[in-house]
Amino acid sequence: MKKWKDCVNYKLFCLALFPMRLVTKNKRAYFDYEISEDYLAGIVLLWHEVKAIKSWPINIQDTAIVIQNKELWILGMDVPLYKKTSPLLAPHYQAKQRRKLLITKRELAKIAAHMDKPGMVALALEVFVARGGFIKVKIGLGKLRKEVLRKRWERKYKDSRFNILVIFVIIWL
Repeated sequence: MKKWKDCVNYKLFCLALFPMRLVTKNKRAYFDYEISEDYLAGIVLLWHEVKAIKSWPINIQDTAIVIQNKELWILGMDVPLYKKTSPLLAPHYQAKQRRKLLITKRELAKIAAHMDKPGMVALALEVFVARGGFIKVKIGLGKLRKEVLRKRWERKYKDSRFNILVIFVIIWL
């Protein structure tokens, strides 16, 4: 028998009743990748990082999500030091350090199974401030779009063809 909190309708009701405030969105990920599934995960942060995320814009464009030792980690999420934090409280603070994501074992197994497929990647799509002030990260599983691959290939070989043409013209002159 299911518990009433596990019910999908209850979760949708809670999201409608207590909406999350969007902090930042990775628009480039939606443009470059075909997102097949998405998950919500909590994130382990220090107190001044939570204040910085709530008050200051952060960057998730260059993030990578990896699985290490049966744990989910986000790498390269740029959280600047909160402007009112004393340097004595955070002496060796790194803005782009790795941070642990909190997710259930079942969801972690699904993400690991998807990431084992060729071409599949996990991306940070959005960062929210949820009910109670908790910071949540929306993780998307996606594959690079074929148009993006084609454009990259054309850009790479167009430049090389142009360079060969220039060299050819210089030799003949």
